[in-house]
Amino acid sequence: MDPFLKFSAVYSTNQETLIAQEFGRLKGTYYLDHAGATLYSEQQLQNILQDLSKNVYSNPHANNVTSKFTEDAIDIVRYRILEHFNTSNEEYTVIFVSSTTAALKTIAEYFDYGKKAGTLVHLENNHTSVLGMRNYATNSSEIKTEQAMYTLSCYDNGSTHSNSANTDSNSLFVFPAQCNFSGSKYPLSWIDKVKNGALNSFIKEKSTNWYVVLDAASYISTNNLDLNKYKPDFVPISFYKMFGYPTGIGALLVKKTSENLLVKKYFGGGTIFMALSSKNVMVPRSSMQERFEDGTLPFLSILAIKHGFDTINRLNLNFDLISQHTFSLAQYVYRNLLLMHHSNGNPVVVLYHDTVFSNRDHQGGIVNFNLLRPNGDFIGYSEVSHMSNLHGIQIRTGCSCNPGACQRFLKLSTDDVKKHFDAGHVCGDQHDLVDNYPTGSVRISFGYMTTQEDADKLLNMIENCFISQPVIRKLPRTWHNMQTAYEKLYLGKSETENETETKILSKSNLSACISNHNTDCYKEAPVGKLQQILVYPIKSCGAFSAENNWIITSKGLKYDREWMITGPTGVCLTQKHNKNLCLIKPTIDLKEKILKLKFKGQPDFELNLMEPSNQEKKAYLCQSKVCGDRIQGWDCGDEVSDWLSETLRTPGLRLLHQCHFDEEISGRILKNETSSQLSLANKAQYLLINSKSVEWLMQKIPENELIEDKYSVIQRFRPNLVVNFSQPFQENKYGGFLFNDIPFQSAGKCTRCQMICINQSSGEISKEPLLTLSREFKGKIAFGVYLNQDIANEERMISIGCSIIGKTTEMS
Repeated sequence: MDPFLKFSAVYSTNQETLIAQEFGRLKGTYYLDHAGATLYSEQQLQNILQDLSKNVYSNPHANNVTSKFTEDAIDIVRYRILEHFNTSNEEYTVIFVSSTTAALKTIAEYFDYGKKAGTLVHLENNHTSVLGMRNYATNSSEIKTEQAMYTLSCYDNGSTHSNSANTDSNSLFVFPAQCNFSGSKYPLSWIDKVKNGALNSFIKEKSTNWYVVLDAASYISTNNLDLNKYKPDFVPISFYKMFGYPTGIGALLVKKTSENLLVKKYFGGGTIFMALSSKNVMVPRSSMQERFEDGTLPFLSILAIKHGFDTINRLNLNFDLISQHTFSLAQYVYRNLLLMHHSNGNPVVVLYHDTVFSNRDHQGGIVNFNLLRPNGDFIGYSEVSHMSNLHGIQIRTGCSCNPGACQRFLKLSTDDVKKHFDAGHVCGDQHDLVDNYPTGSVRISFGYMTTQEDADKLLNMIENCFISQPVIRKLPRTWHNMQTAYEKLYLGKSETENETETKILSKSNLSACISNHNTDCYKEAPVGKLQQILVYPIKSCGAFSAENNWIITSKGLKYDREWMITGPTGVCLTQKHNKNLCLIKPTIDLKEKILKLKFKGQPDFELNLMEPSNQEKKAYLCQSKVCGDRIQGWDCGDEVSDWLSETLRTPGLRLLHQCHFDEEISGRILKNETSSQLSLANKAQYLLINSKSVEWLMQKIPENELIEDKYSVIQRFRPNLVVNFSQPFQENKYGGFLFNDIPFQSAGKCTRCQMICINQSSGEISKEPLLTLSREFKGKIAFGVYLNQDIANEERMISIGCSIIGKTTEMS
């Protein structure tokens, strides 16, 4: 193998063995979102449980023996934190907060900008939580990455004075030690330079005291921060970034000499020596941590931090070694992606980085990119996410809560961002392409327990699913420009005349999707017939096909998704979690009122369709969630629970039956509807699939990529109503339909995910038809339409073979 592509191992064989022993649960899961949250080890949790089981911890404010013991244990954790960052409680104070965001919010709320209000300056590539600080500052300004690099790198520390108390103006500079979007590391030498006035010229102010917030959340997860060498005034951190557990606990490290800059107004329990209820009089406690930690601390979570540090030691690791390991993995993936080209010679990826992964001081363990089709079109990050999920690979997509970095690396103007928002894109959604240009990207990140196998799984998935074969490996034409840009930014090297910065790719102006639907509104006329009615009694399990007709109710097809399987935590189980759910085949006997469950190799199980008695309802009422909605249902008992747990080889499964709407317990009501009700279906009461559209799709799928009959392919889309229209995608042209005399309103196209890659008859996984849909529709993976109808509480009959009329209102 080319040395450029080879992974350079950092851990010893013994270290790899020790780590593998504590992460056995990851078998089949390839976790690559450590910048979001790293993973806890199994032994780490066992040690926490053992600690809590052997000791008695109580409210540290109680002033009894156990509370004093708890208070002392918390202080030991504080010392451990300061020791880890190579400092002491003589120089820094540890204030426990819920997260890095909470620490930044504390600074924003309480920082004293002085009588002559100073300025909040933040780097362009800061986390969203930093941007929120601007709402508390009278003056704020963003400094671009290139400008910060130039201004601060060229600044001579000895040319000016340090902060003095001779001015009534205090200014704050906030920057990340490591960008959570790209993994770029910024020089920690900036801290002293800013405090010595390096940014005075930027804000055109010569008489302000500068203080520095170092957002260290991303950096400390895989790097060593030495606060004896670099001394920021405020350092927000979160511990789940370092150890995976506990969540909901972070810290704000405050330099002792800067404590007076945080002027606190609110006070809660434990923060005062004395307070009067009759008058607004109180005396705050003397130490900063006591003044700022309002209420009872989450003391059990704080005590769990110790076991995170112990885990790193037990595995014979340190954070410098972790930094080397994660950088080596990132370098390995970056270089492999860089060299990947389609068979026509076009590149496979656009990489979003300031570095070329040659120096660990400048780059952390994060790789950010978008994939390209052979013709240069972008592949939406949603498609990559769906395919990754199908392969057990956990990634992050979107803008990673860093709008500045996202906008900068994707070369999005302010108008572009507004345009994306107007087109319906919001933070955290799956709206990945607008006018064929990405709204976000794919981010992978590495932790101390990540292996080469994890990295190879991602690379193999990309090569097998997204590259036209045979793959070509070569340096891209832009490689020299990438190196030059990196050297200019980080090393201060000048460009030659012929080394001007070039864009890797420009925006595509191709049409958004196949444009064969731009016709005038239709008059009412028969457009097809109903071919099949499919009912899914248990959410995410197999379908039951009605023979001739079926009853429709105020919620949809009778018995359609009225039951759901929940796991031990009460969360609804779907095929995304366990693909074998599709192999549970239900049949409904309306005459006997029985739901029979079949699974190959297991005895059949019969469930009564009748509702439980009033007494049973009260005894077995449970709660769960579907698509953000709170669901209340009746537990169907231990027998079916045992059958499901044994069948799916997952302990603790329960079967819930949705409460009916005539109960006092409220049901699900469709959004923007007055009375339409919803079962446990995701978005709408019905899903319609046109068999002609399926035939079109099967013709587009490359030969031998999906060897199935039409019925099997239809099953992948899990429709309720299979119709036969004269043309493909005719279903998209109408605002509604009449099935005989029953009206249905269109609720929009159905956006698809990796679920359609599961063969509903065998449970086998393929990359089709997801890839073909994404390719043909330019990343907008929609197939089929949702339908709703409102028939109050009456029941009506729908029949196979009935005529369908398209209503005049055309879908947008």
